[in-house]
Amino acid sequence: MKKGFTLIELITTIGILIVVGAITFASLGSRKSTTDITATDQQIGSLLRQAQVDAMEQEGNAAWGVHFANPSGTTPFYALFQTSYSTATVVGGLYRLPPTVAFVTSTLASGATLDIIFSSITGASSASTSIKLYMPKQNTAFSSTISIASSGTVTY
Repeated sequence: MKKGFTLIELITTIGILIVVGAITFASLGSRKSTTDITATDQQIGSLLRQAQVDAMEQEGNAAWGVHFANPSGTTPFYALFQTSYSTATVVGGLYRLPPTVAFVTSTLASGATLDIIFSSITGASSASTSIKLYMPKQNTAFSSTISIASSGTVTY
């Protein structure tokens, strides 16, 4: 009697490993996209709250806000700014959306911009609006909504 594995046993084992590996790889890719949208959601929420706190504390004796831009042909971005939005008033740089995440065009159309400015002392926002994010390349419709109330309440 010989010890060892038959060719059929080896092919079956390799086939099972390939199937398990493919499922794991697909699952990890989907998880990264989900993590991207969740992290972006949290970062935007934190930046909005930072602008609100800076405005309420009258930091630099200026208004504070967050600028959202969905330019055509380039990566969408958002930025914290002081006084009014321009490249000179941006604090901390531009935050670009990951390639797996985009603004829903019904909340921020292609080529459009939106500034949310918070009032000194009260922290009320200049607009009551929602900004939606989604994953355009995913087969499943996974999205997230960031809401800003006129009172200044930020939820996501």
